[in-house]
Formats: sequence, C-alpha cells, structure tokens
Amino acid sequence: MYLLALADNSGDLYGEPGVAALGRSGKDMVPISEEDWVLMPYGSTVSLLVDRVALGRDSKKKSITVKSIEGDTVYPAAAVLPPGYTRTYLPAYETKKKARDLPFFAYTAISISDEQIYCAAVRTHDDFRWDPVQYSSLDLPGKIKRKLKTFKNNRLYKHLSQCSTEYSCFTAQNIFYERWEGGIPTSPGCNANCGGCISESRLDKVPSPQTRIPFIPTVDEITEVAVNHLKSDEAIISFGQGCEGEPLMQGKLIADSIQKIRSKTDLGTININSNGSLPEMMGKLIDAGLDSARISLNSAIPDRYEKYFKPSGYTFQQVLETIKRLKDAGKFVSVNYLFLPGVNDKEDEKTAFFRLLEEYSIDMIQFRNLNIDPDYYFRFMPAPAGRTAGVRKYIEEIREKFPQVVIGNFSIPVIKNR
Repeated sequence: MYLLALADNSGDLYGEPGVAALGRSGKDMVPISEEDWVLMPYGSTVSLLVDRVALGRDSKKKSITVKSIEGDTVYPAAAVLPPGYTRTYLPAYETKKKARDLPFFAYTAISISDEQIYCAAVRTHDDFRWDPVQYSSLDLPGKIKRKLKTFKNNRLYKHLSQCSTEYSCFTAQNIFYERWEGGIPTSPGCNANCGGCISESRLDKVPSPQTRIPFIPTVDEITEVAVNHLKSDEAIISFGQGCEGEPLMQGKLIADSIQKIRSKTDLGTININSNGSLPEMMGKLIDAGLDSARISLNSAIPDRYEKYFKPSGYTFQQVLETIKRLKDAGKFVSVNYLFLPGVNDKEDEKTAFFRLLEEYSIDMIQFRNLNIDPDYYFRFMPAPAGRTAGVRKYIEEIREKFPQVVIGNFSIPVIKNR
C-alpha cells in the first residue's frame, strides 16, 4: 500500500498505517494507481502544508482525514519535484477556514511505501545536464567570485550571482559554470498579470518565491555575458527568466544585443522565453538573428488564457500571430505549457491544444508544473469541462498523435545551417 504521507511540526515524515494516499485532479480527490507512483527523485523538496488537513482512504475505501498522531498535530506533505519530472496528481487535503494561501510552488502528491518516499509523477525529460547533482557544487562560490572580479562593472553578473546562490537557479549557475543553457534577464516590467507569477507577489499577498531584476542592463553588459557563454554549439543563452517580467518589453535592447553578439560569435543558440504578446517586436528579434523561442501558454482556449495571464494591451490572437511569425521564419518554437493535473488534461482543453499543435506545427512542448496553490487557482479560474484523460495518458496521446513534436522540460540547442 502507498500510505498517506504526514509531517509533524519538527519536519519528521510518517506513513499512516492502513490509510492509502489520495491525489487531487482539478477539484476532485481521487485514488492514485500504482503506475503513477515513482520513487521520489534526487533533488526533490518535501513541503509541509500548513492550514490543511491530510486526506486519505481507509481499508473500506472511505475518505478520511488525519489530524494528529498520538496527540501531536500532523499536516499533509507534498513534494516539489526537480526539473525533468511532470506531476500527475496534486496532494489531497482539506483546507481549513481562513487558511493562508500556499507559496507559489508546484506541489505534488507523495506517499510512503516500504519506508521509501514516492511521488505521483512521470519523467518527461531525461538529460544529465539538468540533473540536480550537476549544480550547487562546492566550487561554485569560487567560480562566482572570480567572474565578479573579472567583470566587476557588469551588473548582470552580480544579479545572476544572487539568483545562483539565493534561489539556486540552474540557468543562472550555468553562466558561472560556462556551459549549457544560461539565463540573461533584461526586463523589470511586464504586460501580463499572471495568476501564478513567480517573480512578483500578488496584491492579495500571496508570497513570490523570488524577486525581479531591479534594473535594465545595457547592450554591452548583455553582450559581455552572452559572448563569454557561447563557446560551443551546445551552449544556449535565453532571454526571459523567472526573475523578470516580459522580455519583449525590452525588445529593441535585445535585438540590438543579438546583433552585437552575432558580430562577435556565431556559436550556440540564442533563445527567448516569452508570452509572445508583441508580434512586431518578435519580428525584430527574428531579423536580428534569434534562433528559437519558447511561448508560455496555460491554455489554447482564448478566454481561459486571458483569465490566467490577464494581458495588458494584447490578446491571445496576437500570441498566435507571434507563433506564426516565428514558424514562417523557420525558427524552432516550443510551448511552455503551464500544466495543472485535472485542468489541462480535460476534454475541452485537450481538443483546443491539439488543434494548436497541428495548425501551428509546434516543434516542442516543454511541460511546466504550474507553481500555484490549487485553491487559489480556482478562485479566479473556472473549472474546465469534459472528461479527464489523466496526465500520463494525455502525454502518451500527444506522443501518438504528434510523433514529430519533441516532449520535454528544457530548451534544446538548435542546429543551424551556416
């Protein structure tokens, strides 16, 4: 049996004997099949969910709550997964009245079996370059110190050093490791007000896990970081990071930077992670030498997209126009698919998303576990209609219907014909 996972005030984790773990799919609390459990991968973080009561299922298949063990208060436990895993179920619990909203992380159902921790997840990208063991190494502080000393007037390096150490951001750390995908943030502002924004706290005080870049870098600062990073065709620089707003709002700066970067090196991939809101500006980046783009979507249904992103000065139709421009220019286009179990795998969502994949010849889907408290999400987002496919089966169906589409979680280098 995969037992209900509980945590106490000391952070100790327990499996409740005779009580099976449940999962949450959308608003529904449901049993989890054995095929959806995987050993909790290295790099996961176990979280204690305050103001919630653990919910499991007893031997009579009846849902029960567990509030204490031997008189001590216990809480539901969940995992935040490392990169490369897509969760299949949310943790199941009952929320207390006047509960505080959970910080913006992607909480995953967990269980205890044979004294080991299991997660409800599926591996969607197996790449050693994103294995947590490759990051936060003992020599990282020295690498950061040397880089800051060498480029002491470059504010971007200083900002990325904070992202590397305080937030353990992999793309920031890669700048100092001088390898793989490195992030270059540029934009303090944004033209969307996403319900699950991870770089700026909500007006209703839901805490954000990080802070935005507080300045706009110069072309020279960007070029210096990029050229020092792009030393092979395996290297990627990506505009549009979790510590910033929308990079297209600094589109002219980025276009000028790309031109200067490409005047110095033709190595590597120049990528942008964007909401795709400004097709004309994306066109300038394409002309400047952009190689690939990742466009964020929570849904391919216009009304649901706009309810989540709350766009300011643009529409879902403009996002589609941006994708078309990129594809017409022969660029590699990924969808940054903000995924919530029991929402994106509903029938109406699936139909709309499959239509988008086919109509716009999307090259890659990057599954992204949506960082949000599910109860908070459903306060501003309506529940989708139709049958729930289940996350694992949904991904299998994409592989079957769209074998040409790459499924993963990370940006990949683009092979260019020079």
